[in-house]
Amino acid sequence: MNLFSAMKKPSLRQSLIVLGGWCSVLSLSCSKPSSVKPEEVIPATFVLQDVRYFKAASKGFDTLAVKLKGITVSNPGDQLMTQPFTDTFDELVKTSAFEVTTPNALPKEVNLSEFSVRVPERWYANDSYGLSTETFPLRTQEEQKPYGSYQKETLNLNIPPKSTIVVDRQIQAYHLTCSFSAVVVNEATGQRYPVSGTWKGISHYNNASVKLTQHPLSK
Repeated sequence: MNLFSAMKKPSLRQSLIVLGGWCSVLSLSCSKPSSVKPEEVIPATFVLQDVRYFKAASKGFDTLAVKLKGITVSNPGDQLMTQPFTDTFDELVKTSAFEVTTPNALPKEVNLSEFSVRVPERWYANDSYGLSTETFPLRTQEEQKPYGSYQKETLNLNIPPKSTIVVDRQIQAYHLTCSFSAVVVNEATGQRYPVSGTWKGISHYNNASVKLTQHPLSK
């Protein structure tokens, strides 16, 4: 074996090793990584249950007189005049506002203002209560909705000759402050989160009155 052959063989072996290494690199770079499908996360859904109200013995109703729309009718003639007047209550509203004691104890996904509940409308002597047909959101800001429980009444006004009748109307609004409790339930896990606080609002109206005042017609 001559010197030239001895020097050539190691060079060929090194070339094969380098070529094999490049093929491995190319094989790794061209192969597609196996894709892992992310696990589907189902968002939690929450419901509000067991809404109850409690009126403390030391608290209750505060009544406030609400002035309603009246009317003035004149009779410039010489004969008694009769005119019908419809006693409506369209301007009455029912109000509602909630104050939650510990809102931070709830999961961050829970937004209480997205829940709507029925609120007290009557409170009876045996400490039971009736609820409104309308629902109100469970939020701190006061909400108002038309109060539609009063029926219209028609009065016949007798206006003497040369006189004016002024009709003044009012009604008592019953403002109530009471405690409430409820439970927020995670429908997926069944975990329950208690909610409590205070409800304030106009529960109902009562004792509507009409006052008629006669004045001589100005000449």
